[in-house]
Amino acid sequence: ARVIPGIPQVEVEVESMDKAGNFIGWLHIEGVNLSVALVEQALSRVHFTAERSPYCKALLAAQDAAKQRKEKVWSHYEETPVEEVVPVLEEKERTANYKPVFVTEITDDLHFYVQDVETGAQLEKLMENMRAEVGTHPPVEGSFTPRRGDFCIAKFVDGEWYRARVEKVESGGKVHIFYIDYGNKETLPPSRLAPLPPAFSPRVLPPQATEYTFAFIQVPQDVSTGGHVNPGSGSRCDPAPRPQPWAPTVPPDLKPPPRVPPVAPRPTP
Repeated sequence: ARVIPGIPQVEVEVESMDKAGNFIGWLHIEGVNLSVALVEQALSRVHFTAERSPYCKALLAAQDAAKQRKEKVWSHYEETPVEEVVPVLEEKERTANYKPVFVTEITDDLHFYVQDVETGAQLEKLMENMRAEVGTHPPVEGSFTPRRGDFCIAKFVDGEWYRARVEKVESGGKVHIFYIDYGNKETLPPSRLAPLPPAFSPRVLPPQATEYTFAFIQVPQDVSTGGHVNPGSGSRCDPAPRPQPWAPTVPPDLKPPPRVPPVAPRPTP
């Protein structure tokens, strides 16, 4: 090409031709791509057809720089926040794992506690050894100061000792305890509680009462009492009687006979 002094050198790079016979390409002035320069100076935007061009990376880089400066055609540009794509985990088919259990307690709101049959023999052995230990070395009355969260042993109405956990201590001396191997609760005086020997702590054998509830079931309200419908007066495997549900005061001639919850033996594996 002939070089004329004082006149910028212009080069036309033809890439293709449209249906009307027009050339499609790039204009270079003094070695500078005019399209890239216009985008870099925020005077133009990159057209999507540039994706097939060898100058695509240069054009996009120039456009990003112009966006950051917010000049001219990008003066009102606001960056769109990138939405976080949360991967969708494929749902795996649920498999049922059945195992035999003893139902030891059912609460008024239809929660229930069970013991695994597989560990039943371990619990019976632990209870036997614990009672032998307590029989050999009887606890001194008043030696145990109950505090919330403490593990202890509690003497039930049958005269036997069971592992328990302190849930609440009232100012009047009443102690609310939870039988960790059966799931039921009771309120006792401190005189019927004693320290749990370390050899029989939950570290040796974890609490055997596991709590469950029914899915997608709402307990109906009892219109007569204003509370939940009572599913029963006591479960057959309770080591201690269940507290009676609250009932409103009614005239003496309409009062039903008192209900005494049955005391049933402990489950035998």
